[in-house]
Amino acid sequence: MTTLHPIEEHELKTLAGKTIIVTGGASGIGRATVLLAHAAGANIAVADLNESDGKRLETELKERILFVQTDVTVWESVIALFEATVQCFGGVDSVFANAGGAFPDGFLDDEVDEGGKLRAPSMKSIEVNLYGAVYTSKAAIHYFGKESYKQHQLVLTGSAASFLDTPPLFLYGASKAGVLGLMRGLRSTTRAKNITVNMIAPWMTVTAQVPDWLKKVWGDLPANDPEGVARALVIPLLRPELNGRTIWVAGNKAIELEQRLDTIRPQWMGEELSASIQEGQERMGAGDSF
Repeated sequence: MTTLHPIEEHELKTLAGKTIIVTGGASGIGRATVLLAHAAGANIAVADLNESDGKRLETELKERILFVQTDVTVWESVIALFEATVQCFGGVDSVFANAGGAFPDGFLDDEVDEGGKLRAPSMKSIEVNLYGAVYTSKAAIHYFGKESYKQHQLVLTGSAASFLDTPPLFLYGASKAGVLGLMRGLRSTTRAKNITVNMIAPWMTVTAQVPDWLKKVWGDLPANDPEGVARALVIPLLRPELNGRTIWVAGNKAIELEQRLDTIRPQWMGEELSASIQEGQERMGAGDSF
């Protein structure tokens, strides 16, 4: 692992004049990211399904701010977000695909319908966390391409659940593992388009949605606050040389995982197989992601 140096105030100044889209930007980690980037002088498009919170944030910040009510699970809604942002600010420099949530899925429940047939589990976690990231990433890459001479950044919000077991949120874990797979799939290809792709993986983050019983159980283990995660989220914008990285955030400290995982692959895969895998990846154009 590699500990990333905390961002410094002079780095934040480089955001001035940039146009940034933040999905899920009206509350929690998204809102903290909006406030941080806006204070640094960026133009911000806030996308959120919650209209009242979004409008309140727009009123609070007054200028260089646009709220667009957006359902990231609906392609047309995502495209409308990007169109509105371009119309308002003239382009898009960076995108935080941050919208998400942990939704009960009933995966192990034997609920049946009126006819006695087993009901399907709720797919909301997959739709919001994974479909939303896919739709936002697809749109971002397209609109970045309209100013391909610029360097652009796409930052995906994954989770500790991208790596760790998270029962009983089975489909939440599946969705966040999918976000990690999306980042890894894109990272070696989009760099040629002048786009970096990175993922943030917050561990326990204390927001209004975290119940008191969980805070009590967590005790003195390292926990994040939204502002701490926001400062990790903007790292790929401030250090644009970073690409294909997973930034784990615990206790508001940022740790990079991908390079270390890549380095130790021969230890858990074996030298011979690891070398063959690397050669295969390189032949397919996916061998140099960093």
